[in-house]
Amino acid sequence: MDRTFAAQGRAVTLRWEWKESTAGRWSRALLRDGSKAVVDIATRTDAGTKQLAFRAPNGTWSVIQAVADDTWYSMKVIVDLAPPEGATPWVDVFVDGVRRVNHAPLLAASGMVDTFSFRTNESLTSDLYVDHVSIEVTESVNSDASSQAVMDQEIQYASAAGIDYWAFVYYPGEPLAQGRKLYLSSALRNKVNWCAILTGDFLAAFDANLKELVARFRESNYQRVLGDRPLVYFLSDANAARVGKMRAAAAAAGLPDPYIVVMGWTAQGTADLKATVGADAVSRYATGATSGVPYAELADSETALWSQYAAAAGQVIPTVTTGWDKRPRYDYPVSWEPNYTDFKDNWVQQATPKEIATHLEGAIAWGNTHPANTPANTVLIYAWNEFDEGGWICPTMHELRAAGRPLRLDAIAAVRRTVNVKRR
Repeated sequence: MDRTFAAQGRAVTLRWEWKESTAGRWSRALLRDGSKAVVDIATRTDAGTKQLAFRAPNGTWSVIQAVADDTWYSMKVIVDLAPPEGATPWVDVFVDGVRRVNHAPLLAASGMVDTFSFRTNESLTSDLYVDHVSIEVTESVNSDASSQAVMDQEIQYASAAGIDYWAFVYYPGEPLAQGRKLYLSSALRNKVNWCAILTGDFLAAFDANLKELVARFRESNYQRVLGDRPLVYFLSDANAARVGKMRAAAAAAGLPDPYIVVMGWTAQGTADLKATVGADAVSRYATGATSGVPYAELADSETALWSQYAAAAGQVIPTVTTGWDKRPRYDYPVSWEPNYTDFKDNWVQQATPKEIATHLEGAIAWGNTHPANTPANTVLIYAWNEFDEGGWICPTMHELRAAGRPLRLDAIAAVRRTVNVKRR
């Protein structure tokens, strides 16, 4: 049985269910480029054990898992023929939702695939049942994020939407420092301010990195609050010594006292950290949910968190999460999150632009009615471009193609910053 589709040179996802009445009889599923097999998965019997296996480029078979007679198995295969940044093409195999093969090499080098096939063996008798076959062509586009032109365009998008500043996770070294460095080298950088979110990458060489950061406090595009205080977030590893060093370094440079915000995942835990390290306020990096609940549920739970954090800690910077979906990291695991198996259920239904705007408007209104808790007068949006975590407002291919406009940014631009409540 063959199913052909338009030739595809990037990524495809194949799904199907199958069973053999007598397992291990060399039934096969093949992804092909014309007549050339690029992926070959088969059942076989080896030393009396019935197995599901895939064929390596050298022709040998690697075991995926054991299989049983007359038993349905749900299969998913992801093939990427042209991974980003010149990576080697690969195949992943999932059985019943569990990844069994991770980034194995393709059977044969190929620039395209166009046929999905099922075969039974000519001499070994068994009935093969196949159901729910689907072929999903991954529509994608590569954007050169190391390009100054791309960064300049993103700055213009953010500025047009009325975004005051970007909070960069401050990576000192390459390649993750590229985003911040491209921003700082842009002739348009003064259109959008910036500040730092500090993590373990920064704190690993705290003294050296602190010197550079404090020097940035002087620059006109570093975000300040409460008059002239440089804004700094600690996402991890804040302690009293580091906070004290930062305040002392700013004072020695003749600069105003930094407004230091610690981020945490619980209201009381973050409040305790604020008190322990001597920070000024608390915040939260993002808010998630699971099992595909509506975005409105996430927004409601996050709205309640603003008051919880304020009650526990006093001063707070509300977070507005624009979405949450870790499933891309289930399909494409990242090195810093090895325990990815739960990500397949770690998602929220995608928000509409109007829902995001409504949530942001609520955060601004809450801040304006709680001036004692929000003296910094700012809201932190998660996120500009956390695409593979589900939180983004950066324009996407789908928005621009379907509407010709960055819909999420348009919705944010329309949100009134005062919401009819004057701060005293």
